[in-house]
Amino acid sequence: MYKCARCGKEFEELPKGQIRCPFCAYRIVLKARPPVTKKIKAR
Repeated sequence: MYKCARCGKEFEELPKGQIRCPFCAYRIVLKARPPVTKKIKAR
């Protein structure tokens, strides 16, 4: 899952050979992270 830094739309795959948003053609694309919270037990 990828997310555009300009328009904020999420999409599954990048077009082959291109690193651009398929909606607005912006060149900065972020890999969306799942909303997982890690709990660490303090000693």
